[in-house]
Amino acid sequence: MKLSKSRSMLWLAIVLPIFSFAQEAGEKQPAKNEFNASFNYQSALHFFGRTDSLRSSGLFPTLGFQLKSGLYAQGNFIFVQNSMQSAAYTGTTLEAGYRFPQTDHFSGNIFVSRFLYKDESTLVQSALRSQTGANLSYLNKILNFNGGISLLFSNQTDVNASLGVDHLFIFNKGMNNAAIALAPSFTANLGTQKFSNTYLERKNVLGIPVTQQTTENVTQFNILSYEAAIPIVFVKGKFNMAVTPAYVMPQNLITVAGRPDLSERGKNMFYVTLSAGVRL
Repeated sequence: MKLSKSRSMLWLAIVLPIFSFAQEAGEKQPAKNEFNASFNYQSALHFFGRTDSLRSSGLFPTLGFQLKSGLYAQGNFIFVQNSMQSAAYTGTTLEAGYRFPQTDHFSGNIFVSRFLYKDESTLVQSALRSQTGANLSYLNKILNFNGGISLLFSNQTDVNASLGVDHLFIFNKGMNNAAIALAPSFTANLGTQKFSNTYLERKNVLGIPVTQQTTENVTQFNILSYEAAIPIVFVKGKFNMAVTPAYVMPQNLITVAGRPDLSERGKNMFYVTLSAGVRL
């Protein structure tokens, strides 16, 4: 999983700010301490379009809180489903950070994440140990512009960046303490991919050395994926539901000549994320 911005959780970066949109037409509400919990399903777990050989889907309950100061923390508990196992626990991701006070034109956050995957996890992102970064959005009535930069830590350090646009549509006319929002988005993800070496080395039970060409490829700063998504969010009072259809197009996959088992797997892929939660 952007669980980033595991990227399988990137959609949360879009969804979370929307919970205040029902107040947009009225007075802004004062900041307050909040607890949130949700249950999420993703039809295909991937990392920049890169998947394991089993094309796993996942369930991940989420618990978190945010202080009125903007400090927040959350945890995701990941259960993998595929042809070999049904809802098997594979790891936990923890994130803490600070959300900047949102203005009419800017929002953003800084964060640090810790990834605690089981040793036998087959997920590509299980090569990662931690991540830190920042996200910033420029908001206007035509297009919102989103950018992010982060460091990914495995056996080595990767630099990752994202650039994207989205437009928010809000529908709350005639709705009592409720609203629906759509946020079509397009994102380009860029970076180095030394994490691929870590992942492939873990699978390389025969001990065949990683080639020089592969080493050069993973150190280059390349486009890793393009992704289009349409988060659809319904909020009523403290309850929220979201459906996010998305299409990811991986780029610059790492290959090992004559060893498809040690090459990155990925192809253009449609997937859906479902979520239901509460904020107290």
